Amino acid sequence: MLILLCSGGLLLRGLNLSFASGQLVINGVPLSIIAAFLRDKIARRAYFRQNRRALHDRLWAMGIEEQIKDFYRHQISDEIELDRYIHQLLYDRTGYVGRDYQVNTEGTLLLKAKAERIG
Repeated sequence: MLILLCSGGLLLRGLNLSFASGQLVINGVPLSIIAAFLRDKIARRAYFRQNRRALHDRLWAMGIEEQIKDFYRHQISDEIELDRYIHQLLYDRTGYVGRDYQVNTEGTLLLKAKAERIG
């Protein structure tokens, strides 16, 4: 098993573990939120079947997006940037692109209105 120490945490073969606000965080998501996801049969099924829409709908119904936002809100005070950050985090882990976003060639989410002005 490859273990590297990095700033604020460990990197276990691509798995970034850190502590933030007194919680274990895995790849940017607090462990308590991951545990809630893993306990939910519908969310697990959607994730492992790669049904991005069903997964997004279930995570929304579980309040996961808001829980992650609450966790990061003290670090990112701008609500628009916080929303983009959380959607990027979810996109990177699930592949789901929220309706207000589109993905650029580098895999970064942009608000559709902003992307249209740039493109």
